[in-house]
Order: sequence, then C-alpha cells, then structure tokens
Amino acid sequence: MYKDMYVALSGAVGMQKRLDVVANNLANVSTPGFKADNIVFESYLSKKLKETEGQSTPQNPKPEFMRQDEYVVASEQYTDHSQGAARVTENPLDVALAGEGFLAVMTYEGERYTRAGSMKVGARGELATEEGAPVLDENDRMIYVNDGFVTIDEEGHVYVRGDTGGEGGEGRLAGKLKLVDFAQPYRLVKEGSGLFRAYDPADMISPRNLKVHQGHLENSNVEMIREMTAMIEVQRMTEAFQKAIQSSDQMSGTLISQIGR
Repeated sequence: MYKDMYVALSGAVGMQKRLDVVANNLANVSTPGFKADNIVFESYLSKKLKETEGQSTPQNPKPEFMRQDEYVVASEQYTDHSQGAARVTENPLDVALAGEGFLAVMTYEGERYTRAGSMKVGARGELATEEGAPVLDENDRMIYVNDGFVTIDEEGHVYVRGDTGGEGGEGRLAGKLKLVDFAQPYRLVKEGSGLFRAYDPADMISPRNLKVHQGHLENSNVEMIREMTAMIEVQRMTEAFQKAIQSSDQMSGTLISQIGR
C-alpha cells in the first residue's frame, strides 16, 4: 500500500537534484567561461521474471513481479559546452576563446583546462588565472611577462614590451598559450573555479579554427530565462509530489485505523 508513496518520493528526490543543478547554473550566470549543467532522468527498470514464475497473488506474493517501471532516477548529469557570448573588457590580460577548445593551466592536482580567460600576473611574474594557477605554454612551461605590456595575437602568441630583455617590433615573445581540445569533451570532469579535468588524456587533440581574442571575456552560456522557467517547473512538480505523498499517507492511515476496528 506504500507503493504510490515510494513512486512519488522518487519523483521528489529527482526534483531536488534537478533544483540543485538549476540553482548552481543561476548562481554562475555572471561567471566568465562557466558552462551550464543539465540532468537526465529515466525510469527505474525492474528485472523481468520468467513467464513460468507466474504473477503475484495474495496467496503467493512476489514483490519483484509487482514492481513496474515507475520509479524515477537521475541517471546522468552532463555539461553543455556550447560557447557563451563574448564581451569587451579592454583588459590586456583578458582573453576569450572563439571556437572549440580550452586554455591549459597547472594546479596542485595537475593539468587542468578552462574557458575562463581572466588572467593576472603572479608573484613570480608569470601569467596565472584569477585563482593563481599558472597558465601553460605549448611546452608545458609558465609564461613570464613580469611588469611588461602584454599583447596576445589570435594564435595565442604572447608578446611583452617594456620588461627586461630584447624586443622586436611587437615585443619579446614570452611564449604561446597551450590551447587544447578533446575528441569527447562531454567526458571532461567539471571541478571548481571553472576548471575541467580530463577523464582520459588520450582524448586530447589539437584545436581547429580556435581563435584568441585579447581584451575580451567569454560570458557564461547559462540562459537565465530558461533556468528560471525550469526552477518554476521544478517547484510546481515538487509540490505535486508532496501532495501525492500526503494523500498516500492519509489513505494508509485511514486503512490502518479501519482495520484496527
């Protein structure tokens, strides 16, 4: 008699997980380079019994046979890697990537990848992310710019003028940003601060038609209206599941009290 309650409960739990995803997307609507998450639901599939095992009856109850494909589970959470709109910042240490690919940075946990192109000069004069992770060049080394004026071209070459060392017309070549892509970007594992970890480094490939735009930042690809609509839908569905649970509980209570008499 609690079957209906369990079905409604599985739906309520699923809506809570959906709400967590939507809330996180909305919280990062202004985070540069953030990629929205989505969640996939599916019905719980019970194991089928052989026809010779028969159906469940009051005299011969078989709970396994009575289960149906009614229970809902969150089967997968995935990241939408579509590109966000670029905005002008006029900060020479800001870059936006146009096309499919990532910047490579080095963290204490190893190499990570990001679309958040807001950089700064670290304590040792190196290019780093806002969180302090050094930005790598194509030879997996740090890019030192010191106190010079930085120019970054569309291919990712970093030139510095006004620091120590020889300069050409564009300045000293400090390095080339390490730009990478992945054959299966959906397999990347999202971490905090806009970073991704490669599930399988063998998936890494050279990016094609990827351009670097200095003085720009890529906005989050979160669509606020869609996420707000999803939040309203989740709240309404959660309320419906709660009412179903309450109704089932009331029916069970009534049945128990009548049997007790």
